[in-house]
Amino acid sequence: MIETTESSWTNIKRIGLFDSGFGGLSVLRSLVSRLDKPDEKQFVYIGDTLRCPYGDRPARQISSYVKQISGWLLQQKIDAIVVACNTSAAASGEELLSYSPVPVFDLLEHTASFVAARKLSRVGVMATNATAKRKAFSRAIRKVDANIEVFEIGCPLLVPIVEAGLTEAPEAQEALRPYIRELVSQGVDAIIYGCTHYPFLSSAIDNVVNELSRKTVQMLDPAECLASAISGKHDRTIIGADAYQSCRFATTGDAESFARIGSRCLRQNISPVESVALADLQAASVWSRTAEVLLQPPIQFSPEAVS
Repeated sequence: MIETTESSWTNIKRIGLFDSGFGGLSVLRSLVSRLDKPDEKQFVYIGDTLRCPYGDRPARQISSYVKQISGWLLQQKIDAIVVACNTSAAASGEELLSYSPVPVFDLLEHTASFVAARKLSRVGVMATNATAKRKAFSRAIRKVDANIEVFEIGCPLLVPIVEAGLTEAPEAQEALRPYIRELVSQGVDAIIYGCTHYPFLSSAIDNVVNELSRKTVQMLDPAECLASAISGKHDRTIIGADAYQSCRFATTGDAESFARIGSRCLRQNISPVESVALADLQAASVWSRTAEVLLQPPIQFSPEAVS
């Protein structure tokens, strides 16, 4: 991940975000809430709903998807990439950083810094199976403060609930109970939304936490940690009716369905949504690999090697 200052944030005008589906919209929402005016920046968001969820896929496959999507985003003339998918960041964030010609931001390190600054001692993380297995948040947090105990669990039932638009349905709380019960039993002081889909379940999560925990448990949203850190603005502005007018939305799945559920998530109409064929993403991956080669420094030959 690349650190940024307030001045560099000012110079970034066009930002690309990607996620396996709708979850990254929570990151977009947090970034938009830091803008002084809707047209201050432009955003290009793509959700790979055709291949969602990523949580149980092997790392090599996720890495392939990230190369495809980041290549497509780079073709859209963006100034920065936000990995709005923690599963992708855990599987191939460092790799993306190594070949991207523009700054790359994810949610892990800024969340770790926030947790350490809050002096929390026991932290739970609700994540996808892939993120939990790689202990992505655990490693990031312990780099900052090795004394913090982190309990990271996979929650495979949650992403499908958000993708189906069931965040307010009884099924949401039913799915959440075993996960939250496990973390509450560890006596955690806070629970991190370890997947960008989970902030859209915040009401259901609050209800279940209050039901199962005898003490107050803080809920931490990495999207907010990232938005505050890279924009330098800790206070959110009110998101107006035209807040997403400078956002372009795309999906690999059904555009009409994405527009309907995405509008529900952001509480605003996000139509029209563009359809992106997998063939276009695969072609973009070829383009990104070409760009990667071109960005490599030239090979230096010693006199001995050519004599």
